[in-house]
Amino acid sequence: METLTVREFRSNLAEAFTKADDGEPVLIRRKKEIYALVKIGKENVTLTQDMQQRIAEVTKVCDNTEASQEKTDENLEKK
Repeated sequence: METLTVREFRSNLAEAFTKADDGEPVLIRRKKEIYALVKIGKENVTLTQDMQQRIAEVTKVCDNTEASQEKTDENLEKK
């Protein structure tokens, strides 16, 4: 298991995620702290009833609207 700097992690995202996907923890050093990138399965994620309801609401809105991409705050404020 190797430890990457943030710069190395950013430069090798695909490789880091492939390692995590294969079950190998990827350690990332940022300043004096160490973080781990590990794969978790759906069985490890618990959504509350409220979270599930909110996801359903947002999904419904997204399904019924056209997607647009705004790149500036000015365009967002006009809407």
